[in-house]
Amino acid sequence: MSMRLSEHATFDIVSPSGTDVGGTTASTAYRSFQNYSRVCTYVELGTWNGSDDLDQCRLEAAQDTSGTGAGELTTDASGGDYDTDNPIDADGDFVIMEARAEDLDVEGSDDAIRSTVGEDGNSGTDDVMACQVSYGYAYPQKELQGAASTGSQVYVDPKIA
Repeated sequence: MSMRLSEHATFDIVSPSGTDVGGTTASTAYRSFQNYSRVCTYVELGTWNGSDDLDQCRLEAAQDTSGTGAGELTTDASGGDYDTDNPIDADGDFVIMEARAEDLDVEGSDDAIRSTVGEDGNSGTDDVMACQVSYGYAYPQKELQGAASTGSQVYVDPKIA
């Protein structure tokens, strides 16, 4: 069995650079979760206004990658999975959200997942980065994220002589 993560996982990011979410939200695209067993999203605050905090931080599930029938997979509320009574609120603070395939509402036909972050207030710069990794793909294959393309989609491995 191959141990290359690129054959078992796909990656989605909120932004390739810091995204100012002050007064708004940002989300990854919905990723079909069919044939994956787990998802993990790493969220980290960049330049962050000290009077703000990360009010929204959740995984959302839907029936398809268009967002049909979307709902929260994890909650962001007072006492929720991401407890907004104790939010992250400083440069370098982070959240790790995780879920398994069995956490999806398959009776409700949920088959896609995305990550959403946001700050309700806007008193200054509130940069955040999030990387969602869907992994444990049932049918490992080379270049699962997409076919290699020079200068666009590049896979790097050490070359052993």
